[in-house]
Amino acid sequence: MYVTKIGLSNVRGFTGPRAVDLTLPESGGWIVMAGRNGSGKTTLLKALAVALGGPSVARTLVPDFTGWVSQGEREGWAQAFIARDPSRDVLRGRGRAPDGPQVLGLTWTLPSTSTPDHTLSHPVRPDLAAYQPPYGWPGAERGPWSENPQGWFCAAYGPFRRLMGGAGEAQRLMLSPGPAGRMASLFHEDVSLAEGVSWLVNLHLRKLEGRQGAEELLEVVTNLLSDGLLPERHRVVRVDSEGLWVARTDGERPTPSSSARSRPFPLREMSDGYRTVAALVLDIVRQIQTAYGTLDARVTDDGRPQIRMPGVVIIDEIDAHLHVTWQRRIGDWLRDHFPNIQFIVSSHSPYICQAADEGGLIRLPGPDEDRPPETVDEDLYHRVVFGSGDDAAISELFGLETPYSSRAEKHRRRFVWLERKLYDGEASDEEVAEYHELDDLLTSSVEARVTEVAARLGRGE
Repeated sequence: MYVTKIGLSNVRGFTGPRAVDLTLPESGGWIVMAGRNGSGKTTLLKALAVALGGPSVARTLVPDFTGWVSQGEREGWAQAFIARDPSRDVLRGRGRAPDGPQVLGLTWTLPSTSTPDHTLSHPVRPDLAAYQPPYGWPGAERGPWSENPQGWFCAAYGPFRRLMGGAGEAQRLMLSPGPAGRMASLFHEDVSLAEGVSWLVNLHLRKLEGRQGAEELLEVVTNLLSDGLLPERHRVVRVDSEGLWVARTDGERPTPSSSARSRPFPLREMSDGYRTVAALVLDIVRQIQTAYGTLDARVTDDGRPQIRMPGVVIIDEIDAHLHVTWQRRIGDWLRDHFPNIQFIVSSHSPYICQAADEGGLIRLPGPDEDRPPETVDEDLYHRVVFGSGDDAAISELFGLETPYSSRAEKHRRRFVWLERKLYDGEASDEEVAEYHELDDLLTSSVEARVTEVAARLGRGE
């Protein structure tokens, strides 16, 4: 399935003129929710996730919805319009298949005894109820809202995508089958994605037992992880009972008889950024395999491994833990290797936004703006996607006034003041000397950037 439209009203900050009515591209790709702190990115993604999961999943992920209904309101609602893939998204039982996009909706209603301003002496747990026709699709319980849907894939991840750790009830929820387990990371900070490595170890054991398909599946996953996801020339060299091992190689796919340039070491010893990316990708693959029973893996003409199953993956703060080089690459890498997945992500990074599909770059207004989230217009989209990171940062998408540091701004203001005095013939000898020093300082930073870009172009980057 794909999400074609999102509606949200009277849920936390999305009320009145800030209510959500967004249309999304109906296909796999890269959709980015961007905005300042406090703009509601996490709230929007969580509301979308529970609408896709349904009432039972919502209750499991969020036992207490106190605080979800906007201040001064008694009812809030969330809607997700979805398009079904008939070949993948199975309907159980009898009934007519839906025609076109269908709406999945939830409402949160405060008990009538509560006061509109929520000034209560005890916490309130709003009732949770599914929309009824004509607001919602009555067949949702046969499809995406069933206990263990066949197809209808959706996974969701929060910003704490650690490879190790995780304990308690939240981690047990993460390991549960069905949509609740696939979305637990978005709602619980204290879970880890360590199950992905355990899944690989289990595949290794199944391969040793001669289980059908285990060796092929293990090869697909290790090739995917080795295709530009790890540091340069690093590849997965083996999976054993202790986990996943990587090494720096000569660039060719290693074989048992080939020698690596570096001694193999476990994935957990890599830097936090690479561990985070690998854990995320590995968990997405595991969840797709678990949901569909297959990955529909292909290798493109240029040798790129792809997982071709469809669905929705929600990722909050995708830029967390990532170096700027990976912020620039991650959108294209995920889109290239999961071409039929609709990624819906939030970010504070202009580099994440530069990978957005047309119609898939969405600005969330700041908390002081009385306007709804909106898909950016064509001019802003082109400025962000085809311009530099600085162009994106100082656009209305982020509201940054300048890309320069505070010290650089102080020097620039001083430089302009000195320049005016110089042209008016009022500058002293000391001020003239200071002017030339600042001119050299500010010009050298620009020249260094030009030299760097020229060198990269010369290398074909």
